[in-house]
Amino acid sequence: MIAVIDTNIFMAALLNPSGAPAKIRRRWRQRQFEILISEAVLEEYVDVFTHAPAIASIDAQFLIDEIEAFSRRVEIKGSLKICKDPDDDMFLETAVVGSADFLVTKNLKHFPHKLYDGVRIVNVATFLKALEKSFPI
Repeated sequence: MIAVIDTNIFMAALLNPSGAPAKIRRRWRQRQFEILISEAVLEEYVDVFTHAPAIASIDAQFLIDEIEAFSRRVEIKGSLKICKDPDDDMFLETAVVGSADFLVTKNLKHFPHKLYDGVRIVNVATFLKALEKSFPI
């Protein structure tokens, strides 16, 4: 299973280590799915994580290092322009170029459909259900 994870999911995981987004991070660490990134997505992660006053810099850097080391990178051109929030286009383009199964976000309304070019655009609960089907606890 391959997924692109929106910045808001990782932020929520950092802010609440016992919440549902943190469960996604733990399941990724257990290699239950692969995270797909592009340079643009990584740059957003770095910018947001390192400028969030509620996040300890050591926690932000640890997550960034973890993502860099254990995610698969794809190259995007920045040519997809379909999301209501233009900042989300890079996430969808990364998912499409990398043939991701899922794009996980808290902002479903920013994306065009629940399915785009083979990528399921889902919230945290839906993604966790998919993981639990594949990897029952």
